[in-house]
Amino acid sequence: MPRKRSQQDTRMEQGRQLARRLYDYKIGQLERFSAEEQSHLLSEFPLLGEVEFKDVFRQVIEAKRYEQEHVGWQAIPHDTAVLVMVAVTSLVNLRVGAVAGIAILVLLESLFQFYFNRQLYRVLSTLVWLTYPAYAVLAYVLYRRGFEIIWIVVAVLLVWGGTFLLGGVARLPLRLILNARAKAAQEAARRKKDERSKH
Repeated sequence: MPRKRSQQDTRMEQGRQLARRLYDYKIGQLERFSAEEQSHLLSEFPLLGEVEFKDVFRQVIEAKRYEQEHVGWQAIPHDTAVLVMVAVTSLVNLRVGAVAGIAILVLLESLFQFYFNRQLYRVLSTLVWLTYPAYAVLAYVLYRRGFEIIWIVVAVLLVWGGTFLLGGVARLPLRLILNARAKAAQEAARRKKDERSKH
């Protein structure tokens, strides 16, 4: 029985090692993984069969996709703020557009730190492709309103870089709050464990 358990533990450890090895690959590389590469990796982990390999492989791809989408989710407030800023500037003026953009950026940064939805991300991720023409629209609107070329370039750069910078600043207090909550939960779990060990 202990030997069987030991073999199972070794198999699980090989599964973890395989997952770590596969995690070094990019998603595109994993999707083009050949049978030859698979057999080469399986030879390094002899306790794993083809079924276990495919299971670990699928889990790694899913984990990498989730991580990629979570990172992309954090860019949506920036893209939305740029689009709002350009739309309001086109309809009213640059000052009102900047205020509207900053307000929506701070609001969405707060919301997106606490909430993540994969289906919603797949829809909203298309916003990134709209921001590029939005910069051109902003430049055109400012040009039509008589701004000099140098100030148009400065405005576009500020909208691009400023939203990234302000987004990072807006995330800081929320990250501190989330980190404090995580530490408090860990401390509570540790105390509960200590109390159980005393009894």
